[in-house]
Amino acid sequence: MLIGGASRPRLTSRALRRWVPALVRHAPAVISAYLLPGRVAPTIREAAMLGVTSINRCEACEAFHGRWAQNVGLRIDDLTSAEAAAFDFGQRLAVSGPDEALAPAAISRRHRRELMGVALLMELANLAGNRFLAPRRTSPGLQVGDLRTARLLDLVMRTGDRFGLRHARSRIAGRAEGDVLEIGVGTGSNFNAYPADVTIHGIDTSPAALSVAAARAGRDRRQVSLLEGDAASLPFPDASFDTVVATFVLCSVGDVDRTLREARRVLRAGGTIRILEHARGHHRWVASLQRRSAPAWARASGGCRLDHDVTGAVRLAGLTVLAERRRAGGILVEIVAA
Repeated sequence: MLIGGASRPRLTSRALRRWVPALVRHAPAVISAYLLPGRVAPTIREAAMLGVTSINRCEACEAFHGRWAQNVGLRIDDLTSAEAAAFDFGQRLAVSGPDEALAPAAISRRHRRELMGVALLMELANLAGNRFLAPRRTSPGLQVGDLRTARLLDLVMRTGDRFGLRHARSRIAGRAEGDVLEIGVGTGSNFNAYPADVTIHGIDTSPAALSVAAARAGRDRRQVSLLEGDAASLPFPDASFDTVVATFVLCSVGDVDRTLREARRVLRAGGTIRILEHARGHHRWVASLQRRSAPAWARASGGCRLDHDVTGAVRLAGLTVLAERRRAGGILVEIVAA
């Protein structure tokens, strides 16, 4: 579930430049998909459109096409292989853009063009809906105490940045490329570090933190798609992103191995996972102090692991460590893996 209209991808001049030319090229196929004999099957067409909406989360589009899908006989909880391929294609298009996503090869060339056309139309409808129709309100489940906690976390992170963490962020987030997924995006502390040309998607379990992140993205004029969800069960198809970023999140997730394997799953060939974490120190006395303090620290901090072996967890998840950089006696670690 996304938090507020500002956290969804919205219609902007940049989005128009990205999506409209592709839609214009496929306009005849859009007409064909609805009106001409021999068109792509309506269930496959609607599966692709719902795939787009599952990423962008336009509430108006989701409601309208959810009903339409039922009318044409599409059961979203029981997709055929062809419908599942179309749904996956819609997700890929929303994540990667019109030049990267390929329609399923198992259907005819005409039907591929029709599927691309309706998915492009759906993408622009989602962006417009998120800008003009999304409710401008705080999520009903958001509590004042949650917001205070999120803002306190944001203050802690900003304080850390003043003491040098911003340089580590610039090395991790600042070197991200292409389509980026940040797991445990929190309050958006990395937004300013990202290059201007990357596309950012963020996921976090905290609605309050996401509301702070959405406000920050608005102030910084960054186009960011924010999603409430679990990093151990990512709602994205395989090979969706060029870079996965995780800063100070692996210490707190419930299942580190599953989270890293999910990050690996959504990473494209040649992409990198970029990690900034606190970890077990190199010095024996520091590591001993961390180990003894870990149970009390976990209770006080909501489960944060004070002495975890980040590099070992990365390798255990089947990832290859390309670069590792440690600071402060090994307590702060930067990892680039693939």
